[in-house]
Amino acid sequence: MPYQLRRSRRRRTLGLTVTPSEVRIHAPSWTPRAEIECYVVQQHDWLRRAWNRMQERAPQAAAASLAEVRYLGKVLALDVRASLFVEVMRLGDTLRVHAPLDADVGAIVRDWLSAQAGRLLGWRLARIARRLGRAPSRFALSDAQTQWGSCTRHGHIRLNWRLVQAPLALIDYVAAHELAHLVHLDHSPRFWAQVAELCPDALARRAELRRMGAVLFQV
Repeated sequence: MPYQLRRSRRRRTLGLTVTPSEVRIHAPSWTPRAEIECYVVQQHDWLRRAWNRMQERAPQAAAASLAEVRYLGKVLALDVRASLFVEVMRLGDTLRVHAPLDADVGAIVRDWLSAQAGRLLGWRLARIARRLGRAPSRFALSDAQTQWGSCTRHGHIRLNWRLVQAPLALIDYVAAHELAHLVHLDHSPRFWAQVAELCPDALARRAELRRMGAVLFQV
């Protein structure tokens, strides 16, 4: 059964919720992992019956053979540990993943990177937008396979979540590129002048991003 741990400062007791897609473990934020796992083991028979009532168990994906993860220009060693539920945390130069033995670790890591991207890319975009004096009317993440960002004539900007693997300097270049389209919706000399104003060494960063692109799109 796929598990998801949900911690809350407001919660005072341990609890379980069974849905058609997963079992949710609700725990106070301060509860030790060992206590949570002990509780789940004690409830295992009930969980199995409840889960089987929801659906027949589907085959689980094989674990991805990952050894490392790129994050903000750094290479993090991947430390996968067996657990009843999924939890991901960064510890210095290591990304520790707690997951069931038959879990798709690659998908778990991608979900973690995407979650980090939502916060980090939005922050860098807003930071440069203040310098421009204009802000996008909407921001969202993109899952495009060949494009790092886009800007519509309505001011909607999308940045590829895979950028969170790159150094901040390259993230800032893509953010500046898309924000410049709020002023010039083309690639004219005036557009590139605007990009250079927001990101003085834009051409060097653009070249570096192209060099790293093949690696970053592997995720």
